[in-house]
Amino acid sequence: MEGKVGKILFHVIIAVIMVFTGTINTLAAKWADQLYARGTNPRPPHLFIHPYFQAVLMFLGEMSCIVAFKIWYYYYYFTKKDLTKFGPQKFNPLIWAIPAMCDLTATSTMYLGLTWTYAASFQMLRGSVIIFTGLLSVAFLDSKLQLYKWVGMFSVIIGLALVGVGDFIFFQKGQHTDKYTVLAGDLLIIAAQGIVAIQMTFEEKIIKKYQVPPLQAVGWEGIFGFSILIVLLVPMYFIPCASPSLIRLLAGSRSFRRRNRRHSTDG
Repeated sequence: MEGKVGKILFHVIIAVIMVFTGTINTLAAKWADQLYARGTNPRPPHLFIHPYFQAVLMFLGEMSCIVAFKIWYYYYYFTKKDLTKFGPQKFNPLIWAIPAMCDLTATSTMYLGLTWTYAASFQMLRGSVIIFTGLLSVAFLDSKLQLYKWVGMFSVIIGLALVGVGDFIFFQKGQHTDKYTVLAGDLLIIAAQGIVAIQMTFEEKIIKKYQVPPLQAVGWEGIFGFSILIVLLVPMYFIPCASPSLIRLLAGSRSFRRRNRRHSTDG
């Protein structure tokens, strides 16, 4: 009985830590999006909006987990402790490239959506992953969800609808151009959760099959995600595009259109 209570308490603590650190992550990313930077062109100060670069930094953090895992593993190895907890360690590391690509796509999409919507909405909409993961686990992992889990998923759907409608109705002008931009950001975040659900479903399948420690799995995903995205950033740098801050200021801005018409009339 005590062991069961301890296990439940451990899971609760992990969940609380995940929510806390996830909130810090969201606030830090949104804070970075609102910073102004001076370009080397030179350009006037503009918003520092680089969602793909932010994703690279996330993968850098994940990649560091492989270092922590190796330290942990070799500590057990050299102190002659039981290594069975690390599993047989017989798997092809390339299998982690698939969830890494899912993570790469989903994270980049989410950070892009974050530039268009509010940090609070971003954090709440990420909860939609529960719905996608639940459905995929039933379809591909032969999981059976109890009634209370279906009720929870339905409650999440209602919450997501309220967040989206709230962002649209109670739109506040500020960093965002219009409510349609905010709504587009919300939809991007929800769409990204579908990709995250595919990633999680695949991860659960191969972790159970090969008995891979989660810390090692995250490390390998970080290696592949970082390597792929850092290479992609090179050609992406040379792709011409308008400044994100300029798009944000001009696209759908009624005040800009009014000023433009007034200026044309005065001319």
